[in-house]
Amino acid sequence: MEISLNNSLNKVVNTSQEVLATEKTMLLEEIKKVKCDLADAYDNFNYADDPLMVDYYTYQIKAFEIRFQYLLKKAKAFGISNI
Repeated sequence: MEISLNNSLNKVVNTSQEVLATEKTMLLEEIKKVKCDLADAYDNFNYADDPLMVDYYTYQIKAFEIRFQYLLKKAKAFGISNI
C-alpha cells in the first residue's frame, strides 16, 4: 500500500513539475513575442505620418508596455530572473 501511495505521489509531483515547466516556457515565449510587438510598434510609430496613426501607435506602445510589465511580474513570481 505504501509503495503504491509513493508511486502515485511521485506521478503527481512529476506531472506538476512538467506543467510548471510548460507554463514557464509559454511565459518566456509570450515575453519574447511582446518584446517583438513592442519593437514593431516603435518602428511603426517612427514612420507614422498621419496624426491618427501616431495616436494609434502611441496607445499600442502603451498597451504593449503594460503587458510586458505584467509578464515580467509574473515571471518574477515563477522565479525567472534572467530575462
